Amino acid sequence: MIGQTLQEGRYEILDRIGQGGFSTVYRARDTKLERDVAVKILRNSETGRDFKALLQRESQWMAGFKHQHIVTVFDIDEHEGQPYLVMELVDGLSLHDLVSKTILTPDEVCDLALQIVQAMAHSHAKGIVHRDLTLRNILVEVEKDERSVVKILDFGLAKILNESMTMTMTMMGTPTYLPPEVINGQPADGRADIFAFGVCLFRMLNGYFPFESEHPTATMYLICNEENIEFQADVPAPMRDLILHCLEKDPQARPASFSQLVSELQVLHDQGFNCKTNAPPSAPAIVKAERGFGQRNPYLNRVMIKDQADFFGREREIRKIYSRLDAPHPQSISIVGERRIGKSSLLNHIYNRANREQAMGNHADSIFVYMDFQSRTEFDIPKFIEFLFSVFRYENRSIPIPTADHQGLDLLQQTVRALHDQGKRILILMDEFERITKNPAFDESFFSFLRSLANSYRVAYVTSSCDELQNMCHNKDISDSPFFNIFSNLPLRPFTAQVARRLIDEPSREAGVPLAGYESRILELAGYFPFFLQIACSCVYEALLDCPGSEPDWAAVTSIFLDEVLPHFEFIWEQMEEPEKENLFRVVGGEKISRKYEFVNENLLRRGFLISSEDEVNIFARTFHDFILQKQRSRGAKKGFRGFWKRR
Repeated sequence: MIGQTLQEGRYEILDRIGQGGFSTVYRARDTKLERDVAVKILRNSETGRDFKALLQRESQWMAGFKHQHIVTVFDIDEHEGQPYLVMELVDGLSLHDLVSKTILTPDEVCDLALQIVQAMAHSHAKGIVHRDLTLRNILVEVEKDERSVVKILDFGLAKILNESMTMTMTMMGTPTYLPPEVINGQPADGRADIFAFGVCLFRMLNGYFPFESEHPTATMYLICNEENIEFQADVPAPMRDLILHCLEKDPQARPASFSQLVSELQVLHDQGFNCKTNAPPSAPAIVKAERGFGQRNPYLNRVMIKDQADFFGREREIRKIYSRLDAPHPQSISIVGERRIGKSSLLNHIYNRANREQAMGNHADSIFVYMDFQSRTEFDIPKFIEFLFSVFRYENRSIPIPTADHQGLDLLQQTVRALHDQGKRILILMDEFERITKNPAFDESFFSFLRSLANSYRVAYVTSSCDELQNMCHNKDISDSPFFNIFSNLPLRPFTAQVARRLIDEPSREAGVPLAGYESRILELAGYFPFFLQIACSCVYEALLDCPGSEPDWAAVTSIFLDEVLPHFEFIWEQMEEPEKENLFRVVGGEKISRKYEFVNENLLRRGFLISSEDEVNIFARTFHDFILQKQRSRGAKKGFRGFWKRR
């Protein structure tokens, strides 16, 4: 788009400002009025006759909707079939970026919050509910007097989407700001915006969100069920009370209006919190925060990889999973792998809408459900059913969701049967499924029920666990259940050498600090385990940033690496059986493995803790070799044995 013009040359596209889930924003020059503007081009939008008529009908209203804390919309039109909005250009950070880069005092937060609620009160008085109030849709612009001024985006867009589309678009994004009534498919009004404001205010003061998990569906469950919200100790009590009032599960229990919040925040703003500065966040403070971030380290993934651009390898496993899910009658798969091997990242990759659309012929008729059991909330069968119905609603708005009083296995089966009759297939991805198999609240009849669904309808499960599911049940009756016979096991192992080198080379090259040439030293540190590779690459990357053009201090790099990985080495060691430990001791000592224990070595080779090359068996990484050596010495084993590691 850069360099193109819109409306017969009136708007000249200069640069891309940002990109979101359903739009791309550009800086443009209005050649008629000689001013810079922002152009937001909507993507994946409903652009039929009704939508175009609505755009035309609302353009005059939107242009007249003015408030000092709301971004003004100047014009609405289409380009190559895609609608776009021409808006006031705000030179500043989003509130999301600001609070990610600097710490605001309670007084500064109160000042910004007061401006937000003033804008929202004005909007609601005009009958407009935003429905997408997030920190990313709130901009902060610094004026000449260094006062920070809030500007809220997308009021006009919210009105159009509210009238022309369902809430599906909002539900496809992150649910962090969604109130329980929206997640449960109930009618929502302006108090949904009050809940979203409470989430924004909580994040501004605490540095984290009130409801957080690694996957949207688990976040949804917490929003609907979690009662205990933890604040930082330095959050003032009046602000805590106001936030908790906004975050009430029942919309009737929240503040009646934003006008009420204006009054309450005005009192807090005038009183202050004994940490007031001369002005809200100033331009120098924001600029300093931006400079401090420098080049992004691409190797900071320590949990589930959400950005698909950061996902590496697993091509064989991905093909296998999708082929089974795409079969005429989908097949169930159990992903089994070590802790931190990438099971959650693989499940999330499979769940990704764009990936499944590309890989599956039946994607349009597939309802994917992601159930994340890493949440700290305890589960039982009623909560499992409630969670499943909520996620059904998240994936397919046409599915009727019964009230909690009427939810049960019989009604769940009826819903599945109805979807089956419509030609749908239900594919349920369950992360850390051992949280269910080990849970005494789930009896044998529950697993029999799941098996009957898979046998009778187009239903399949993809589970992840750190061991085969039959070995992780709370009683023998369940471990002997025929439920597990419907699964084929998919072991998840360390990367191949080729993929490991790609992980080392490609992200660093794109980030401008290439690690090419250091592959052998990094592999010595981490081996082929993706989690340890991320840490090793991160350490070397930071070393090169600190001393550009110089050889990394490998002793320092190793020390920093060990600071992070030693707790994980300890966990691995504690989970190993005694014969496995004894064999590792023998390998470290260069001793021959007796035929009696060869099967133990075969298992360690399969799991990736040993690697075989040129008729020699070695520990997967030098650091883990030294860790085992230290364990052996601490046991009082004889000293002076021959180490095996050959430095490259």
